Amino acid sequence: MKEILREYDTYRQEQQEALKQREMEVMSALPELARLRHSLVTYLAQKARTLILNPDINPADEQEENLAKDISKKEKALLMENGYPKDYLTLHYRCPACRDTGYVGELVKEKCKCLIQKLVERTYSFSELSNLDKENFNTFDPDVFPDTPLPESNMTQKEYMQQMKAVLWEYQESYPHNPRKNLLFTGKTGLGKTFLLNCLAKAILDKGCTVLKVTSYNLFEHLFQSVISSSGEDSLMKESIFEVDTLIIDDLGTETRRNNFTAEELFNILNERYLNQKHTFLSTNLSLTDLREYYSDRVTSRLFDTQNTIILRFMGQDIRLRGKRT
Repeated sequence: MKEILREYDTYRQEQQEALKQREMEVMSALPELARLRHSLVTYLAQKARTLILNPDINPADEQEENLAKDISKKEKALLMENGYPKDYLTLHYRCPACRDTGYVGELVKEKCKCLIQKLVERTYSFSELSNLDKENFNTFDPDVFPDTPLPESNMTQKEYMQQMKAVLWEYQESYPHNPRKNLLFTGKTGLGKTFLLNCLAKAILDKGCTVLKVTSYNLFEHLFQSVISSSGEDSLMKESIFEVDTLIIDDLGTETRRNNFTAEELFNILNERYLNQKHTFLSTNLSLTDLREYYSDRVTSRLFDTQNTIILRFMGQDIRLRGKRT
């Protein structure tokens, strides 16, 4: 946290210094702009003297507001007339919501989404968000799927996956206001489940929301370690799985089974996120029947609750094996 906040401070200082340099450059090149700013400063100085001498005067001043707006408008027009961007003399923020401080709110300060995402990405070496530049909706290629009919369907695997992409594209367009917050991807390996989860993760991150994507094995290993040790990373993991806007659990069913520990932790995650209206996406190679046998009834009642979960079944040939044969 300290490291990230120092980076925020450094970035703000760099931008403030860069703004000073731009102001010096423009004031030198455009004397008229310097005169505009000087007129506002002169007015504010006169007003300050008046208030000191007459403290009973109402400090609210419509003339001041109108003058500031007029000068700002003239300043932008002058910049553009001389080939400068209209925002050349404003601070540039990476995150306008928190103005690169990491926190939002007036009286009560809360972590900004940009800070939460940085914590998630920085803290977890096992976070699976590294391939999003290669695996996203723009790089989705339907030609990797065979153009052969699927059993129990009037579509080919290629057509089916194009339809699947369209469904998930509509889902991310509605995000975060989707009535059903959970997605469950089921199907054998090599059918594109992880790729499409990455597509969703990239689209959600681009909306400025937070995402933690982790394999089921890593998730439950760290949760187990948080119970038997006081590791800071493991404790932060437990906080983040409830805090992030979207939690993605990949390869559910590959985790180490420890009596009822996994089922209870999974239920807690699903239940808490359900109560807080948070999105949770899961993928598994297990069938729905296997899931019922593998986890408790409480877990499957949450997973199969069609009021809050969309179940997406992946079918067809393993495209990784097909690619090797090709």
